[in-house]
Amino acid sequence: MIILNYHELSEQPPSNKWCLAREAFDIHLALCGDRIISPGKFLAHCDTPAGGRSDDVLITFDDGFLSDYTLAYEQYVATGCIPGFMSFIPLDFVGQPGRMSWRMIEELSRAGITIGSHGLAHIDLTKASDAELERELTVSKSMLEERLGQQVGLFAFPYGRFSRRVWEAALRAGYTQLYTIQLGHHGGFEPFLYSRLCMTSDFAVEQMRVHLADPDAMRGMAWQISSKLGIYRHLMLWRYR
Repeated sequence: MIILNYHELSEQPPSNKWCLAREAFDIHLALCGDRIISPGKFLAHCDTPAGGRSDDVLITFDDGFLSDYTLAYEQYVATGCIPGFMSFIPLDFVGQPGRMSWRMIEELSRAGITIGSHGLAHIDLTKASDAELERELTVSKSMLEERLGQQVGLFAFPYGRFSRRVWEAALRAGYTQLYTIQLGHHGGFEPFLYSRLCMTSDFAVEQMRVHLADPDAMRGMAWQISSKLGIYRHLMLWRYR
């Protein structure tokens, strides 16, 4: 499974590295072809390795930008160009300029887009106090569940940063799947952790092509050696202790 992570899409030239031109997104979709699957299919089979192809591609978006609705949803999902995506929302940003409103988020959810939490204030949870960490996890979850009328079990770490303390708190809060953007640092060394490739404006098309052909090739020598020796998980548990 290959999980791609985007932030903002734009019809104009990107204003920062986290913003991707629509033309570049179109190129990515063309490279993926028919490998893109819906979040529903992914969630239905993520616990059964034989339930999907190893080269399936899942699309996710972070930060609740307006383009999740106006581009990713209205111009790609509603027209059948892609089967859906995951959207991770930082709740304090809802309704701010350039971000989705609650009406939009609720519409996405009704249309089958999977909504997950990205915390409240998009802070580095590894530096948060115990009280801040609990609030970021539990309050954002309860707010989303109240607005959407359904359980929310997905959480994406702001900035992709996490530690064992953070993920254990997230599991205690009731999340079942945790997403990061640390590709090259880990490949999901715990069953509830999902590594994503973060797509920025400086990510070359050829890099995308290589990753789609062989995701493991981009993880680096350390990953390849430790995986071959069977010590990768132990090293990662030590690293994120």
